Amino acid sequence: MVNSGRIELWRRLAIFIGILAGTGLFFYIVPALINITAVDWQQEQADELKSITGYVSTEDKRLNQLPLSDYIAEKTAGEITAADPGQWWEFLHQVQIASNQQYAQSIYGNRVNDMDKDDFWKPRGMVPVFFKTDELPYSQWGLAKEEGATSFLSVAGQGGTSYFQLRYEDYLVSVGAMSKPYREPPGWLYHPYRTIGIAVMIIGLLLYIFLPRRKRESDEISYAGGRIVAGDIVGIMFLALFFGLPFLISGGTVQAIKGVMWPVTLIMWFLALFGVIILYYSAWYASYRIELTPEAIHLITYKGEKVCRFDDITAVELISLRNPGWFRKLFLAMAMLSLFTGRSSPQPAGSALLAESAAYGGLEIRTRSGKPVYLWFTDQLGGVILPNFNRVPEALHSAGIPIKEESREIEGFSMFM
Repeated sequence: MVNSGRIELWRRLAIFIGILAGTGLFFYIVPALINITAVDWQQEQADELKSITGYVSTEDKRLNQLPLSDYIAEKTAGEITAADPGQWWEFLHQVQIASNQQYAQSIYGNRVNDMDKDDFWKPRGMVPVFFKTDELPYSQWGLAKEEGATSFLSVAGQGGTSYFQLRYEDYLVSVGAMSKPYREPPGWLYHPYRTIGIAVMIIGLLLYIFLPRRKRESDEISYAGGRIVAGDIVGIMFLALFFGLPFLISGGTVQAIKGVMWPVTLIMWFLALFGVIILYYSAWYASYRIELTPEAIHLITYKGEKVCRFDDITAVELISLRNPGWFRKLFLAMAMLSLFTGRSSPQPAGSALLAESAAYGGLEIRTRSGKPVYLWFTDQLGGVILPNFNRVPEALHSAGIPIKEESREIEGFSMFM
C-alpha cells in the first residue's frame, strides 16, 4: 500500500527532473564558435565606390585606386597568416564554396545560418560558415580567444590564392537579454542539446502519465483524482515558467547563471520553488487515504502508515482552519497597493477576499501518545474534498468516541498540519 503511494512521489519527481534537465538542455548555448567568411578582395575594393546615399568619401576613392596588393595589406594591417596548402587547402576550398552560397556543392553547406538559405533573406556576397573552437587551430591562425576578435588567412592553390576572415564569437558575453546574435549559427551547432532536452521533457511527461496508478475503490476515503491533476498542472506551470524564464531572458542556460542577469535568475528560481512545493504536496494528497478497521484509523501516505487506535484517542473536535493573520494582511496590502497604483483588474482584491474568508473544515483527533492528528474534509469554500469521509465519524461513534460538534477556529496552512 505504501509502495503504491510512493509511485505518486516518483511520478512528480519524473516531471520535476524532466522540466529542470530538459529546459536546461533545451536552452543551452555552445560557449563559443568561430565563423569563417571567404573574402573576394577585388569585389571588396570595387564596393568602396558604392554608397546608399550616393556620396563617396575621399578615403573610399583612395582605397579604390590602390593596387590590389596594397589594398589587401591596408585592410588586413599586413597581418595575414598563410595556411599550409597540403593540410588545409581542401578544407578551406569547401568553406569557400559554402561561403559563396553554393551550399549543395559543399560538405559544409549545413554550417551556415538558415536565414542565409532563405530566398527572402538571401544576402549579398559571402556568408559566414561556423565551426566549433576545437575543430580549428585558430590560435595558430592569429585569432585571439575573445569576443569579436578577427584574423585573416590565406591559402595558395592551383587557381591562385584564396583569402578568408575568421571571427571569434564568445556567446557567454555576446548573447544579450531577450535577443539572439545576428546571423545565428545553425541550430545543431548553436543549441547542441536541444533535441535531447525535448526528449528528456517528453520522457518526464510520459512517466508522469503512464506510471501505474492504484485502482481506487468505490467506498475509498481518498482525495478525488481531478483535483490532484489540477494541482499538478498548476505546479508544472509555475515550475516551467519561472525556472525557464531566466534562460529566455539571458539568452541561454550558462548565461542565466554567470551573466549580468543572475539576480533576476535568483528571483525567478525562488518563485519556481512554489511549483516544487505544489508538486510535493500534490504527491502527498495523491497517496493519502484513510482506512478503517474495528480497532483503529489508518492514515496512509507515501511517507508510511500512521495508526490512530480508538483506545488511544482522548478527544475529537470539529475545527475550522483559517489562513494566518499575516498571510491575510499580505494579500490585503497587495490589493491596496494595486488600487493605489491605478490597476483596474479586480484580481488582487478577489485574492484578498478569498484569503480573508477561506476556511478549511476538519477533525482534530487528540491522542495520549502524540501531537494532534488533523483530517481535512472540506476546502476553503466549504465543498467536500474527501469523498466517503462520513465513514470516519461513523467509525468513531461505533467505537464510543464522541465528537465535539461546536467548531473551534485555528490558524495555519492545512498542508503543514
